[in-house]
Amino acid sequence: MRFVERFTAAETEGVVQRLREGMAGGVLSFPLTSFRDDGSLDLDSYRTYLAAQVATAPGAVFPACGTGEFSALDEDEYRAVVETAVEVADGRLPVVAGIGYGWAQALRFARIAQEAGADALLVLPHYLVAAPQDGLVEQLRQIAAGTRLPLIAYQRDQVTFTAESVRRIAEIPTVIGLKDGHSDLDRLQRLTLA
Repeated sequence: MRFVERFTAAETEGVVQRLREGMAGGVLSFPLTSFRDDGSLDLDSYRTYLAAQVATAPGAVFPACGTGEFSALDEDEYRAVVETAVEVADGRLPVVAGIGYGWAQALRFARIAQEAGADALLVLPHYLVAAPQDGLVEQLRQIAAGTRLPLIAYQRDQVTFTAESVRRIAEIPTVIGLKDGHSDLDRLQRLTLA
């Protein structure tokens, strides 16, 4: 059973709040994806590693994100990694799968994550691309339109949201949070106040 499936249809509106509360309730787990020497996935090792992390009761598990080698996974591998995380989490905590890069790829992986049972998506930023603010906001709108899953926007490297962009992103009903990878507390406070 997935985390979200614990709630009846009447409680659907509360799911986003419950995801927020779950993720705020502990350390977040960003598991490494296990590979064999030949570069193939090692799902047995991944399952064992993930089970050890889930046993510590993190607020959520984030498979196939930056630390989980999202960029190294093809669609079948990505599906297997997310499905394994959903299986191991077994409804005890939210599973927030990583997606990202260009719109087309992000939408394909969003659909795969949704089919695999993820509860939400972390939208990884473009790497080495300094995108305009309108484009960053529009990408999130397009992804939100292509999936029923809640989204967490992620800023790091060349992707830095302005306060105005954060206000616009907050208007997207399924965006439930912002992950900051810049570690600039003054900037983060300004964005929070936006």
